[in-house]
Amino acid sequence: MRKSAKLSIIAVLLLSLVLTACGKDNAPGNENSGKSDSIKIEFFQQQGEEAIQNAYRKVIADFTKEYPNIIIDMNTVPDPVKVLTSRFATNDIPPLFTDYPTQLQFKEKVKNGYIENLSDQPFIKNINQKYLDMTPADDGGYYSLPYARNYMAVYYNIDLFEQNGVKIPTTYEEFIEVCKQFQSKGITPIYLPLKDVGHTFQATNIAFAPGGVEEMSKVANGEGQIEGNQVFLDFAKKLKELTEYANKDAFGVSNQMMQEAFANGQAAMIISGSYGRGNIKLANPDLKFGAFPLPNDTAETTTVLSGVNASLSISAKAKPEEKEAALTFLKYLARPEVAQKWSDVSGEPSIINGTTYGDEPLQPLLDFIDNGNVHDWMSSKIPSAIVTELYATTQGYLINNDTPEQYLKNIDETIKLNAVK
Repeated sequence: MRKSAKLSIIAVLLLSLVLTACGKDNAPGNENSGKSDSIKIEFFQQQGEEAIQNAYRKVIADFTKEYPNIIIDMNTVPDPVKVLTSRFATNDIPPLFTDYPTQLQFKEKVKNGYIENLSDQPFIKNINQKYLDMTPADDGGYYSLPYARNYMAVYYNIDLFEQNGVKIPTTYEEFIEVCKQFQSKGITPIYLPLKDVGHTFQATNIAFAPGGVEEMSKVANGEGQIEGNQVFLDFAKKLKELTEYANKDAFGVSNQMMQEAFANGQAAMIISGSYGRGNIKLANPDLKFGAFPLPNDTAETTTVLSGVNASLSISAKAKPEEKEAALTFLKYLARPEVAQKWSDVSGEPSIINGTTYGDEPLQPLLDFIDNGNVHDWMSSKIPSAIVTELYATTQGYLINNDTPEQYLKNIDETIKLNAVK
C-alpha cells in the first residue's frame, strides 16, 4: 500500500506539472509557441485605387504565409496626404507607410528625423538605378524603397481608333483633329474627370507648358509672375479647348468614374495615370487599349509627366521590433518575383530589377519616357500646399469660364497666398 500511495502521489505531481505547462501555452498571446513573438504593424498605404490595393493585399497574404509572426495591417483612408501630414504633426507616425521621395514635403520629413535611413539595406541594390537616382534626400541618403514608376498619358481605345481609321496623334494640332473626327461620328472623344481635376491639370501643364513648373516655383520664391507669360496663355487655351470635346458631365466625374466609363467604351480617350491601368482592366478585362504621350505643338516639345511612385518608408520613431518587422516586409517586396506579381495585379510598372511590364500596347509610351522629355510631379519643385490649391484655381477657371488672362492672374495670387512666408 505504501508503494502504491507513493506512486499515486508521483502521478498527481506529474499531472500537475503537465497541466501547468499547458496553461502557460494557452495563456493570452501564447496560443501556440509559433505565435509567442507575433507583432502587428500598421501599413499606411496612400494609393486608393482598387487594383493597387488588391496587389498589396495579395503580396501581404503571401508574406504572412512565410512570416506568420508578422501581421501587416494595411490602412488606406480618404484624403491620405492630409491625414498623413496630420499624423506626422502630432507624432502619430505609422511604423510603415508609402510616400513620395522626390517631393519637397518628404525631404522635410527626412530633415526633421522622422524617416529611417535605408541606404545600407541590401535591397536598395535591387532598384533600377535610373529611378533610384531620382530619390536621394538632401544628405544623399535613401529613405524609401521606390517600388514603381508612374506616368500620365492618353489612354486610347484601340478598336475605336482602328474601326474609324484614326491614327495616333504626335502633335497638339493632330490631337484636336482626332477629337473632331470622333465627335463627328457621335463618339465622345475624351472623357474628363473635372471633379478630380488635379492630375489632369498637372498632366496638361507639363505637356503644354514646358518649364511651367519651374516658373511657378519662382513665383513661390518671390520671383517673377505667371501673368502675361505666353507659354501659360497657350496652356490655358489648350486646357479649355479640351473641354469642348469632353463629356458634358465632366464636373461631376471622378478619376475612378472616368476609368470605368472608358473601360465600358463610353469614350475614345482619357488622360490618366499608370495607376488607372489596373482599374480599367478590373472594369473590363477584354478592353484593348494603348497609350501615347499627350502631345504639345511638336513631338520634340512634348513632355510626359513621369516619376517615382509607390515608395515605402519606415518611421524613425518606430519601436525597434516594429522597424525589424517593417524591414523584413521591405526585403520581401524587393524580391523580383514578388515585385512582378505586384506589378501584374496593380498595373503599375515595377522598378525592381528583374521585372517586366507585360502590356505590349503600352510599351511605346514607356519607350518614349525612356528616350524622351519627362518631368516629375509638381510637388518635386513646388510645396504640396500650393499644388493642391492650384487644383481649385484650375477648376474655378473652367467652371466659371474665366478668360485665360484672368486664370493666369489667379495662379499668381494662389501661389503667393500659399507660399511659405
